[in-house]
Amino acid sequence: MIETKQKEITIFESFSKMVDVIKLEKREISAIYFYAILNGIIQLSLPLGIQTIINFSQAAAGSNSLPVSIILLIAIVLIGIIISGVVQVNQMKIVEKIEQSIFTTFSLDFSFKIPKIDSKEINNAHLPELMNRFFEVGSIQKGLSKILLDIPLAVIQIIFGILLISFYNSTFIIVGLLLIFLLFFILKYTTQKGLTAAYIESENKYSVASWLEEIARSNKTFKISSQNYFHIKKTDELVTNYLESKTKHFEILKIQYWSLIAFKFLISAFMLIIGAFLLVKQQLNLGQFIAAEIVILLILSAVEKLILNLEIVYNILTGFEKLNTISNKKIETTGKLPFATNQKGISIEVNNLKCEFEKNKKVLDNINFKLLPGQKICIMGDGGSGKSLLLELISGTLNNYEGTITINEIPLFNINQNEYRKKIGIFYNEQDIFDGSLYENITMGNNSIDAKQIMELAEILGLKDFINQLPDGLFSPLQATGKGLSTIIAKKLILLRAITNNPELLILDEPFELAGAASSRKILDYLYNLKNTTIVVASGYIPFAEKADMILWLEKGKVKLMGKPEIIIPQLNII
Repeated sequence: MIETKQKEITIFESFSKMVDVIKLEKREISAIYFYAILNGIIQLSLPLGIQTIINFSQAAAGSNSLPVSIILLIAIVLIGIIISGVVQVNQMKIVEKIEQSIFTTFSLDFSFKIPKIDSKEINNAHLPELMNRFFEVGSIQKGLSKILLDIPLAVIQIIFGILLISFYNSTFIIVGLLLIFLLFFILKYTTQKGLTAAYIESENKYSVASWLEEIARSNKTFKISSQNYFHIKKTDELVTNYLESKTKHFEILKIQYWSLIAFKFLISAFMLIIGAFLLVKQQLNLGQFIAAEIVILLILSAVEKLILNLEIVYNILTGFEKLNTISNKKIETTGKLPFATNQKGISIEVNNLKCEFEKNKKVLDNINFKLLPGQKICIMGDGGSGKSLLLELISGTLNNYEGTITINEIPLFNINQNEYRKKIGIFYNEQDIFDGSLYENITMGNNSIDAKQIMELAEILGLKDFINQLPDGLFSPLQATGKGLSTIIAKKLILLRAITNNPELLILDEPFELAGAASSRKILDYLYNLKNTTIVVASGYIPFAEKADMILWLEKGKVKLMGKPEIIIPQLNII
C-alpha cells in the first residue's frame, strides 16, 4: 500500500488562510454580511406578518370585504419578499466580484512566484503536480457563495429565530437552548475530523493525478514496459488509497447528516408538543402558533443548510490549503543593490566556493578563479565533475553555497537578480520551449529585439532555413516542450534565446554539441568576435578551449588544472 503524507491542519488555520486572501475585499464582504442580516430580518419578519393577517382575518370574520389593514399587511409581506430577492441579487453581484478577484490573485501570484521559487524548494517538489492545484480555484469559486451567502444567512436566521420564538412564550427558550446545544455538539465533534478527512482525500486525489501525469510524460517508457503492468498496479494502489480516504470522509458526512435528522426530529417534536399544549391552554392564539411553527421551520431549514454546506466548507478550506502549497513556497532571495555595467563585459571573481547538495557531501570544493570583463573561460571535466553546477551558481539560479561569487566587484547575493539577469544570456540543458510563438520564445517579452537581429544570429546557428520554412516565420506558434521539433532544433532555439540582445555575460553549457563541425565553427567565431562580452562555457570542445583566456579543469568538484590554454591543453592527454 502506498502511503500519502498527511498534514495536520485546523479549522482556524485554514479559515485564517482563506480570510488572508479575501480580506482585500473588506468593503464587499461587509456589504455581504449587512445584506445577510437584512435578509434574515426580512425573512423572519414574514411569519409575524402572517400571524397578524391571521389574527385580523379572524377578527373580521363574517365581513363582506377585506379590511384595508389586512390588504396593507398583505402588501407589506409581498414587498418584503421582493426586497429579500433584491438583497440576494446584490449579494450575488458582490460574490461574483470576489470570485473574479480570487482567480486573478492566484493566477498572478502563481505566475510571479513559480519562476522565483527558491532552488531548495524546487528540489523537494514536483512543480507540474503542484501546478495542478491551481484548479482548486474553480472549486473555491463554485463554493464561495455558500460561505459568503448561505452560511451567514443561516447563522443569522438561527440566532434571530431563537430570539423571536422566545417572545411568543418563555417556554420556547428551552427549544432555543436545546437547538444551540445540539448544533454546537455536531459542529464541535465533526468539523475538525471532516476537514482532516477532506484534506487527506484531496492529497490522495492529487497523488492519482500526479501519477497519471507521470505516465503521460513518460509515455514511451511505459509503452515499452507495459507487459509488466507496473503502471496499472501502481495506479490501482493510488486509486485504492483515494477511495479509502473518500469513504472515511463520507462516513463523517454521514454522521453529520444522521445528526441533522435526529436534530430535526427532536426540535420538531418538542416544538409541536409544547405549541399544541400552549394552544390548548390558550396561552397561544392560532396566529401565534402558526407563526411560531413557521419560524421554527425556518430555523430548521437554516440548520440543515448549515450542516449540509459543511462539505463545501471543507472543500473550500482544503482548496486554499492546496493553493497555499505554491503561494507559501519560499522564493529566492535577491539583493537590493542596482547592477550597473560599463557595457564592456562583466568581471567575475570566485573565492573559496563550496557547494553541497547532501550533508557532508560536497559537489564543489574550494573553487577559485578570476575573469576580467570581456574574457573567456572554458570549464572542462568529466561528467559529474560539477561544471553545470558552477554555471548555475554564477548565473544566480542557485544560491546554496559557501564562499563568495563577486560580479563587478559586488557580491552576487547583494545584487538585484532581475537587473543582473537582464545583462546575461544563459543556456542550460534544463531549459525548454514553451507554448507560444517562436518570437516570444526567443525574446522572452523583450519586444525591442528586432527580427533582423534574430535572423542574423539564426544564420550563425544554422536556423535561418528552418525559420524561413515555417508558415509564419518568426511568428509561427511552437508547442510546449518543443513538441514537433527535433532535439537539435529545440536546443538551438534556446541557444538563440541566450545570445540575442547582446548580453554582457554569456553562460553556456555544452553549446557545441548541437551541431556538426561547420556549424560549431560558426558559433565559435561568433563567440570570439564578442569583444565586450564575458563568456563562461562548460565544454570539452578543444577549438574553443584553445582560444580561451583560461581553462578550468574540474575533477570530482575540485580544480585539477587551471591556467592558460597553451599550458593546460598539453596536459589533457595525461589526464
